[in-house]
Order: sequence, then structure tokens, then C-alpha cells
Amino acid sequence: MAIPDYFARNAVAIAQALSGLDDQRLTAMLGEVRVGITFGKDAESKEGCALTDLLVRLIARLYPTLIFRADSENGIVDRSRELARRINPNVELSGDPTVEVVVGSTALPPWSAQRIFAGSNGWIAAISTSAPQPCADTNIPFGSGVAACLAAANLFRYVFLPEPRLDANATFDVLNSTNEEHRSAIAFPPLSTDLVLAGCGAIGNAAAWALARTPVKGTLTIVDHQTIDLGNIQRYVLAERADEGSSKPLVASRYFTNSLRAIPNESDFATFLEITNHRIERLLLALDSARDRRAGQASLPKWVANAWTQPGDLGVSTHDFLNGACVCCLYLPEHAVMNEDATIAEAFGVPERIMQIRLLLHRNDSAPRDLLEAISTAQDIPLERLLPFEGHSLRDLYVDGFCGGAALPLSRMGTPRTEVHVPLAHQSALAGILLAAAAVRHELGIGNGSQVTQLDVLKPLPSVPSHPVAKDPRGICICQDSDYRDVYTRKFAGPLLGT
Repeated sequence: MAIPDYFARNAVAIAQALSGLDDQRLTAMLGEVRVGITFGKDAESKEGCALTDLLVRLIARLYPTLIFRADSENGIVDRSRELARRINPNVELSGDPTVEVVVGSTALPPWSAQRIFAGSNGWIAAISTSAPQPCADTNIPFGSGVAACLAAANLFRYVFLPEPRLDANATFDVLNSTNEEHRSAIAFPPLSTDLVLAGCGAIGNAAAWALARTPVKGTLTIVDHQTIDLGNIQRYVLAERADEGSSKPLVASRYFTNSLRAIPNESDFATFLEITNHRIERLLLALDSARDRRAGQASLPKWVANAWTQPGDLGVSTHDFLNGACVCCLYLPEHAVMNEDATIAEAFGVPERIMQIRLLLHRNDSAPRDLLEAISTAQDIPLERLLPFEGHSLRDLYVDGFCGGAALPLSRMGTPRTEVHVPLAHQSALAGILLAAAAVRHELGIGNGSQVTQLDVLKPLPSVPSHPVAKDPRGICICQDSDYRDVYTRKFAGPLLGT
């Protein structure tokens, strides 16, 4: 079967989303799937091209067989095949489809019994299982980007869920505004301040994909100190197979060829904050853990949006530090939580070694052989699955080996349950596009308060995905602390941007 060589991380992401899955069953299911993609007559429009690009970037990472056709021979089929090969050089490009995704309006007869139609109009994404959805010709990428993610989500549910619930005829308004001037705006105003994107992983990749296609002028600084490894390619929409080992911000920045200038910064976020003296006007948080997100908020940016994925859903939040919930409000514990050393010792099954683990974490040292042997015995894992982490930090063993599935068998994913997980590609991409859209909406003066949008990619779209959020009622957050509020006010004298 023509699966990519980074397939193992795909398997982990699916196993964390679905229960009762093992390698053999997953391989068998994918072997029976042949995805047909039909391009309608308007798939060559600006929005159609954007939708097509992201859709292929999403599904070529998972499905081993893709078959393309178009209403007319205009080059879109050849371009899509070439892109699919760059993502998965092993992809099969022929056969009879078992399920079909249709981009735009088409008069071609059905290619399979199950059809998923995707289209967009500016800020609005459209998804259906009953009728073609046209693609408009605006240079607004948010509706088309969300439509690609929703098409991939419906495809995933159809393939993997025993009783899939698809979006029969749904739209998603990314703008979430009744102002028709904003809705019809194609020429966006220049950014009033520069943007900082903290984290260029799966969410950051999708945010960069959307911002690179947004007709705004200004500067985006992309901060990430890591390189792309083989497991990342499973869900990084801008990464192709040849990008293994490349700098994450450098890969993302190469897509910015329009008016928005991208500056790659290969520092870790803490170092970047020191360099900038903790003064950031607009911050997009696309970081992996709640601890890192809290640290981003504690740096007191003027305005911040935050995106995350977790088992079951994805979310994007925007924050008014003085008047609404801040990022930290969303991550305050409801009860006492274990320290990091205790959490990791329990996950490894060796709580009696907590002092050794505490020292290794403090020194950022690797796990010695005797600890790996103890973990192997306690978890009934062959030592050979743990030895690749010899010489790597203990946190790498925990995050990649246990939370990310490199050491645990596929059937045991989700135990222990942690905040670190491997998301589905379309799950991360949807979070990233909504994160980028939040920044543009704020520039347009829309939605300046604290608000959360949450979606579950395993279910149809909710009727009301967004809601406002208030500060923590216990009064224990930094945004309710007089010292933090005074520092924030001194840093940014005057009202918040856009208010």
C-alpha cells in the first residue's frame, strides 16, 4: 500500500481520536479507500485554487490513493498530482474512487455513491452532501481554507466512523459579523501593528498558510527554534517530504510572496521575549502546552489570540486583558494538580523513581539505561522501543514517546491521558486558519472582546460555535491582579487597538 514513510504518526493521531483501533485494522481500512477529487468549473477561481491547495495538502498525508478529474483540462489536475507526490512520494494516482470530494460547481456525473461538496464565498465556508457548492473569486482565503478542513473532516468521519454524521448542508461564517462592508471587503487595510506568531507547528503552519494568502500589508514575525522531523510532516500543511530537517519558520516564510512580509526567527519563545523586552503588540499563540500559553499571556502583549487542539475538539480564543478573560483564565486548574515530575513518573509507571526523574528534568538530562529498563518492565514495553530515546531529554521521552506514541503500542494510545497529543491534520489546520482570521477580524474592528470558538471535527458543525468568556470568578488570575494590570496599563497607555 502506498502509505507515506511518516505514517506511524498518522496512526497515533487516529488512535487518539478513535478508540479500539490497532495497526492491522487501520491498515486494512486505508487499503479499501480510494479518494476521488473532482474539480468543478470554478475550481480555478482564487478561492477554488486556495481550497484545492489546502485540501490536497491535507488528504495526501493520510490516504494512499487519490484520483483527480476536472470539468475541463486547465492544468489543475496535473498541479494537484504534483503537489500530492511532493507530500507523499508513494501516493497512488489511479483507480476507481470509493468516496468523492467535489470542489466547486460541476456537471460531471457522480464518481462514487458518497459525495462531499465543498465551496466558499469570501468569509463563508460551505459544505454539503447533497449539492455542489460554488467557489467565489475573491482574495479572501478564510472561507476556502475552512471549507477544505471541513471537507477533510467529513471525509475522515465517513471513512473511519461506524455511523458517521456528515454535514448535510452547512455553512460556517468565519467573519461572524453583520457588517456588510467588512464582509465584502477585499482590499484589507494595512496592519496597524506587526504580528508575532509564536509557534510554527501544525497550528502555526495553517495560520501561516492563511496569512500568506491574505491581502494585508505589514510584518509577521514567525518564532520557532525547532526543525521539521519526519513525524511532523503528518500534519504540517506547508511541509513537504523534502523539508525534513529544515527550519520550521524558514519553511513557512517561503510562502509569503505578497504584501505581508514574513520574518523567520529561529529562537525559542522565551529568548524572543527577552530580545523584545517583553513588548509585543499583537500575539498569535500556536504553542503546544497550556504552560507555554500561560507564559505567552504573562508577557502581557497588547492583544492576543490563542489556538489549541485536544482530544475531542479544537479551539480559538481572543482576549481583552483588562475587561474580559485572558488566556490564563482558560487554563486555571479547578483543583490541585500534580507536579511535572510526578506526572511523568506516573506515566512511566515508576512512581518510586520520582526523585531521579526530578533531578533529570532539572538538569534537562537524558534517561539513563537503568531507567529505560525500569520503564520497560513496568509498562511491559520491549526495551527496543525505548532505546531510540537514549541520549534524548527525559521530556522528549514523555512527549514524543508516551504522549506522541513513538514508544507505546497503538492500541494503548490515550493512556496516560495528557494535554500533549498528536492531532489530526485537518483538526490543527482548522485551528490555525481560525487563529489567522482572528487577527484580521481584530484589524477590521470586529470581535475585540474575550471570546472562544470551539469545534469538534468528529461531529457536524454546531449552530453556535462561539461564545463570550468572562474572567475567572475566583479572582485568582493574573488579569485580576493589580500589579499585572498596572504593568499592562503602563506598557500600553490608552485604549486597546481597535476599541
